[in-house]
Amino acid sequence: MTILGFGRLGQLGQLGTLGMLGTLGTLGLLAMTSCRGDDDGDGGSSDTTTGTTTEVPATSTGLDTSATETRGESTSTGSTTTGGSESTSTGETTTGETTTGGEVCGDGVPVPGTMCFLPFVSFGDMPTGALVLGDLDGDGTLDVLGGHPGSFSARLGLGDGSFDAPTDVPAPSGVLGLALGDFDGDGVLDVAAANTGDDSVGIHLGNGDGSFAAPQLVSVDESPRGLAAADFDDNGDLDLAVANEASGTVTLLVGQGDGSMSPGDTLGVGTSPIAVVALALDDDPAIDLAVLNFGAGSISVFLGQPGGFSPEEAFTTGVAPRALVARDFDGNAVLDLATPNQANDNLSVLLGDGLGSLGDAEFFVVGSGPRDAAAGDLDGDGLVDLALALEGNDAVGLLRSAMPDALSLLPEDPLPTLVRPVVIAVGDLDGNGVDDIVTGSIEDGGGLAVLLADP
Repeated sequence: MTILGFGRLGQLGQLGTLGMLGTLGTLGLLAMTSCRGDDDGDGGSSDTTTGTTTEVPATSTGLDTSATETRGESTSTGSTTTGGSESTSTGETTTGETTTGGEVCGDGVPVPGTMCFLPFVSFGDMPTGALVLGDLDGDGTLDVLGGHPGSFSARLGLGDGSFDAPTDVPAPSGVLGLALGDFDGDGVLDVAAANTGDDSVGIHLGNGDGSFAAPQLVSVDESPRGLAAADFDDNGDLDLAVANEASGTVTLLVGQGDGSMSPGDTLGVGTSPIAVVALALDDDPAIDLAVLNFGAGSISVFLGQPGGFSPEEAFTTGVAPRALVARDFDGNAVLDLATPNQANDNLSVLLGDGLGSLGDAEFFVVGSGPRDAAAGDLDGDGLVDLALALEGNDAVGLLRSAMPDALSLLPEDPLPTLVRPVVIAVGDLDGNGVDDIVTGSIEDGGGLAVLLADP
């Protein structure tokens, strides 16, 4: 089974020769404006029931990893950098000069149960509606891709949590979904970009240095958003599943092994699908699909079977779910699904039963307006934690896993960050063994920010 695409989760996928693959975020908003009201074209206020996002990572044996918002003006108190003076990862911070977590932080030794983060460092000034981490140049260091109103950008990581200058790649419309995968089999990561206003997906083949060839554009249904890359037909070539928000469908694109894609089947799902995850929900070798329906407040599950997928089974989440994270949250070696629910200010977790079904949602209070979520180990204890983009608080929310063999998520103090963060990704950017956090703002001039773990 080959699964390389995810919804919007924040862990690293162990993908064989592809190197480190981070969180795939299909988290964008249909319109990227500076207004705090209906900023994503979903027909409502960003404070109530509007929005879309997704995220999910994968492992070499199936999906064992994961998939965003906040508000208010922030006041800068100082300037910090995360790397050399020539890197682009510098900017004003809002959390002061001390590490969160107290005296046990900063000596390089993680303390289980204690989350330690440096003040956030901002970089770039483009509104960002999609976010993904992956090793684009094969140097073993995570790089950052961000989706913007008419382009996406790639920033190569320097290994210390800072990044090189961006390479901007034009796109025909706002890029609200990104997925990484080796679509042409050359051992180099390529990019699939959902061009939401153009009703197309662009396949950008990687050159191995953080740059990309001219894209192949493939037409899909209306308002493509979420992307998941996986070998759905088990022929050795990566395919794509595309969640089309305005059509209420998922388009399957069949990979030809050379980077090109041809249209395949179309699946009907719930209202306003915005995220899709390729994963293993049962114990057979076929790849399954989970689709997040923002408008319906549900997850559609399709189990893989010879020749296609089983009929849809729907499971209820909270109201206005924004992202889809697939991880084993209760430590029983079975994948579960989590969604941040914007209208409820909470996170729902639906535990998998290992047979392809999900239990009733269990809810955990987070901050205001959660728009995206990503899973990772944020305190170095080996358990799955969650970081959330809280648009209503201009902050990153944290939920810490407290038990290795049960669903136990405890809230930690939120971390101040950019105004209106709506996308988030998690990965070890500086190689210290503890995951760091990258988030992006939908605000004009908002850009990106990194919050480095400081154990």
